[in-house]
Amino acid sequence: MKFKTVREGEQALVYNHLGQSELIVGPQRVFLYRKRFEQLVKFTAEPNEYLVLKTLDGTIKHKKGPCEVFSNPQVYERVYKQKATKVDSNHIVIVYKRQKEGGVDRRIIQGPCLFVPQAEEWLHEFKWHGSDPENKARLIAKGSVFSQLQNIPGHFYYDVREVRTIDDTMIIVKLMLFYELEDIIKMLESSHDPIADMMNAVCSDVIAFAGKLNFEQFVNQTASLSDLKSYSQLLQRAEKIGFNIQKVVFRGYHSSDRLQEMQNNAIESRTKLRLDGEIQQQEQLLIDFKLKKQQSRSHLKNEIDKMRQDHKHKLDALKQSHEQKLRELKTVQNIQLESENTRAKIEMKDLEDKQEIQYLSSLHSLNVNLTQILSSQPIKEEIRILHPPGSHLGKSPRKNSPPIVSDL
Repeated sequence: MKFKTVREGEQALVYNHLGQSELIVGPQRVFLYRKRFEQLVKFTAEPNEYLVLKTLDGTIKHKKGPCEVFSNPQVYERVYKQKATKVDSNHIVIVYKRQKEGGVDRRIIQGPCLFVPQAEEWLHEFKWHGSDPENKARLIAKGSVFSQLQNIPGHFYYDVREVRTIDDTMIIVKLMLFYELEDIIKMLESSHDPIADMMNAVCSDVIAFAGKLNFEQFVNQTASLSDLKSYSQLLQRAEKIGFNIQKVVFRGYHSSDRLQEMQNNAIESRTKLRLDGEIQQQEQLLIDFKLKKQQSRSHLKNEIDKMRQDHKHKLDALKQSHEQKLRELKTVQNIQLESENTRAKIEMKDLEDKQEIQYLSSLHSLNVNLTQILSSQPIKEEIRILHPPGSHLGKSPRKNSPPIVSDL
């Protein structure tokens, strides 16, 4: 006989000697006599968790947190806690639900959200080919296992091995594929591993591409491996499984070590020859540039000399023209000056004649003998008419005749 205390927030079962149980919810104090006391375990779930309740009749229920449940063995066979599924942005989950009629319903949940499945629901688990941790270009089966599907463009590296050219050269073609999921329903119904489907399709395209070329032709046409037109089977298969191939990038190739060494040597030789040719070309271009500059400077010098000569000739011509204009101006001025002097003399002569006539007129008015006065005046002008020897045009003038003088 003893007492047991069930605290507040706790529960317990008390069994009597007949095996019957009684649920005790605290706070209580229980007296035990021929009874067995069993403390119940309490399970709690946070907001991002839920409790899985499996009852004795096989029914399973999920209770979303925050919540608490006591593991009563008279009701539950098992109680345990699970994390809710956090669906990130640009991610989706595929949820299946068992129907009462026996069928299965499927629905798609787009993130971001916190998903708590019901007891009859489960998530689709994807098991795709994934990159080998030791070699990212090698894909292994079930290398990528997940339940949240990314709804954004993705890519993967892939090396197509054992590619044989028409001349039996074995090479490895290195590729990088960029893809985007467009139709989820088509993908779920048409493929269980889309990465494997795209791997097989691109492998067949590369083998078909290299199978009709020899090694040298393959090396010269590697740029075509970055063109989507070279991947017809890949595009067809991707369209059937709901994917869109955005582009394929050719990352290079690898052959046998011996062939690779020979090719590296050939590439090195070609590169050296090309560099030598470019150096010589640059030297020739430099020589041509110097000659052009020299010719340009010589032509410029000749132009400057010509301009100087033309300027000098122009200055001489302007100087001569100026001197000629000065001479002409001086001549005109001299002519004008002589003309003015002559005009002044004529005017002076006219004035003197007028004064003389006026004087004589005044004397005549006074009855003065003008002939006597004029005869007594000194001779100012003498005009002589000379005849050649033996001329008989006239007699010599008289002794007393006044000489004829002309003022020329």
